[in-house]
Amino acid sequence: MRFGYPEHLVYLFFLIPLAVLVVFFLRQRFKALDALGESSLMRQLSLSLNRTKVVWKSVLIFLAIAAVLVAYAAPQVGERLKEVKRKGIEVVIALDVSNSMLADDIQPSRLQKSKYTISNFLERLGNDRVGLVVFAGQSFVQCPITSDKSALKLFMDIVSTDAIPTQGTNFSSAIRESIRALERIEEGAEAEEKNRVRNKVILIFSDGEDHEAGIDEVLEEAASKNIRIYTVGVGSAEPTPIPVLNKDGKRVDFKRDSQGSVVTTHLQEALLRKIAEQTKGNYYRIAPQGSDFELIADDINKLEKQELSAKEILDYDDKFQYFVGLALIFLVLESLLTDKRKTRDS
Repeated sequence: MRFGYPEHLVYLFFLIPLAVLVVFFLRQRFKALDALGESSLMRQLSLSLNRTKVVWKSVLIFLAIAAVLVAYAAPQVGERLKEVKRKGIEVVIALDVSNSMLADDIQPSRLQKSKYTISNFLERLGNDRVGLVVFAGQSFVQCPITSDKSALKLFMDIVSTDAIPTQGTNFSSAIRESIRALERIEEGAEAEEKNRVRNKVILIFSDGEDHEAGIDEVLEEAASKNIRIYTVGVGSAEPTPIPVLNKDGKRVDFKRDSQGSVVTTHLQEALLRKIAEQTKGNYYRIAPQGSDFELIADDINKLEKQELSAKEILDYDDKFQYFVGLALIFLVLESLLTDKRKTRDS
């Protein structure tokens, strides 16, 4: 037998001084009755008290308390390795953190709206495993692929446009980094799992402003590896200035070019649509007028899920209920046990 919370067993030691006090109290009680036992009334009271039963009632109460404390420590028996089978797919979310994502044509900003949407999306994913890549002029893995969506949310919460010093928007780098994240998971998979047909997804959140070339080559690589890329366009088609924020997050100016003119940004959908089409994905949009992004959860759920196996260390059977039942039996016996002697009617 083992205990889930062995530290709770320490409470059993408190029964020792309590038992000493009870024994002392009973001895004093019996001595007091003996000392007052000269009168016929006190002799009758003393004789009517069954001292053995008084002791047994105390013992039963102590046993009930001890049984409850053992149950509190979560006793467990049995020991077996348990394999849990679950189905899902692997998803890498690529989040654009270039300065243009600070534009507030989508409230509170393109970046914050994207993070809020991703958070809601994670709640609908079920058993799927998810990772996070952030990108601007460069890209890196912010959170490796994991089934712990709470951990991913924590990593996402600290993402800002300061995460990557090289500004711009490099889709090729983002997609390539996402592919590598998916491949690292596959390298760690068992041989049987590697041989299965696996649906893998990259989900890009961006305003579509790409400043780099070489996208076709990386799209061919993704398609050849059965990776679908879903793209989400964030922003308005209308030109919007890019705010400059201080360290407190307050706007102090707008981004300007070398001539001092305000730089504007707008959603550029053409490249986002191309990425989705060439990899058998879909394009969605988050705009001031509304969003059709909710459809993506349905689209992803239509994909064939592969089995993802996860081995738990050991599986035990809880037995606390037996000790609770034992405590109840002790209490019932204590209540049925009277401390008075049986007397015959005169």
